Amino acid sequence: MSLQNCDRCGKIFNYNPIENAGNEKICPECAIEEKKDLKKVTEYLRKYPLANIMEVHEATGVSQAMLFRFIKSGSLKMRKPVEEFKCRICGKSIQKGTLCAECKSKIEKGFDAEKLKNKKMKKTDII
Repeated sequence: MSLQNCDRCGKIFNYNPIENAGNEKICPECAIEEKKDLKKVTEYLRKYPLANIMEVHEATGVSQAMLFRFIKSGSLKMRKPVEEFKCRICGKSIQKGTLCAECKSKIEKGFDAEKLKNKKMKKTDII
């Protein structure tokens, strides 16, 4: 644990990277507020599934920046991706996250191959 400033409100809090799995460091109070905002947005989108970001923002009061963070984290998924949501590696349009499924799979396979290589090296070092 370490003391951190909340990315949302600036308040100092005890940050535990295990409990806070996301990239952002937010205090427990802001995490609760974000959950409430996400609930408002999802309820609105259930009623109006074709609403755009501006309409969602105006109807719910949730900032556009927060809506984009929900999309980036995968909490919300877009029907029609905008220019901003492209895979960081290949540039293909994506609906959530930062990598397309192909690039994500390639990276995961690379990690698996590296783990296997390290295991083999450790076995040969012992002999």
